[in-house]
Amino acid sequence: MVMIAAALAAAVLYGAGAAVEQRQAAAAPVSSAGRPRLLFLLARQPLWLLGIAVQIGGFAAHAVALRSGPLATVQMLVSAELIVAVVIVRIWSGRPLGRACWAAALTVVAAVAAFLELTSPGHGHAAGQPGYAAAAGLGAATGAGALAAAVAGLRAAGRRRAVCLAVAAGLADSCSAVVTMAFSHVASHGLPALAASWTLYALAVSGAGNVLLTQTAYQAGRPMTTLPVIAAVTPVASAAVGIGLLGETPGTGLAGGVAAGLAVLIASLALAFLARSAPHSEPRNHRPAGRHHSGPAVLSVAAPSR
Repeated sequence: MVMIAAALAAAVLYGAGAAVEQRQAAAAPVSSAGRPRLLFLLARQPLWLLGIAVQIGGFAAHAVALRSGPLATVQMLVSAELIVAVVIVRIWSGRPLGRACWAAALTVVAAVAAFLELTSPGHGHAAGQPGYAAAAGLGAATGAGALAAAVAGLRAAGRRRAVCLAVAAGLADSCSAVVTMAFSHVASHGLPALAASWTLYALAVSGAGNVLLTQTAYQAGRPMTTLPVIAAVTPVASAAVGIGLLGETPGTGLAGGVAAGLAVLIASLALAFLARSAPHSEPRNHRPAGRHHSGPAVLSVAAPSR
C-alpha cells in the first residue's frame, strides 16, 4: 500500500508540475536546445520554477515508492501523471475532456490495474534490491541510449529531430528511475552511507541530464509528435529494464509475462493518444525565454522532467 500511495502521489505532483513547466520551455529560443543555457533561461521564469518545485515533491514520493516496490510496477503507476497533466491543461484551456479522452484515461487505469494484478506477490515475484553494480550498469546503459538519441536529434531536423529528442527524454526518465531506486535504498542507511555512495552523485548527474533533455524535447516545435513518444517510451523502457533485466517477472510463466507486456503496450498506446489530445499552440521559439509577450500561451503538455 505504501508503494501504491507514494507512486500515485508522485504521479499527481509530476503531472501538475509538467503542466505549468512546459508552457515556458516551449517558448525558449532554439539556439539554447541541449545546452545548459536553456536551464539558466528557464530559471528566470517564476512559473517554470514553480513547476520544478512541485516536481521535487513528486521526486520525493517517487523515491519512497521505488524504495517500497519494483521498478516496473512503480513506473507503470507513475505513468498516470499524464492523465493529471492533460486534465489540468484542458481546464486551463476551457476545453473539458471528450469521450475519447476519458476512454483513453480509463484504459490506462485498467491496464495499470491489470499489470499490478499480474505482478503482485500473490501471482509472481519481484526482484529484491538490485546490486549496486547491476544498478550502475543499467543506469549507464539507459543513459547512453538517451545520449545517443539526443545527439541524433540535435543533428537532425523536422519530425526526425522531434522523435529522437522524445526518445532521449523517455530513456533519460528510465535512467533516473533506476538511479533513484538505488539511491533510495542507500539513503535508508543514513547520511554517512549516502555521502560515500556513487548513487548521490549519479542522481545529480542523471537528474540534471533528464531535465535538460526533457526541456530540449519540449522545444522541438512538434508537440503532436514529441508528447506521444515520451508518454509511450518511458513506461515501455522502464518495464523492459524491470522485467527483462531486474527479474521482476510474474510467477505465472511465459503467459503471465506476455500478459504483463501487453498491459504495458496498451497503457503506452492509450497514453500516446491522451498526449495527442492536449490542446496546444505553436511555440514561439524565436522569442527569448525571458521576454513576456502578448497572445495565447502554449498549452501543450509532456512527460515531466526528473
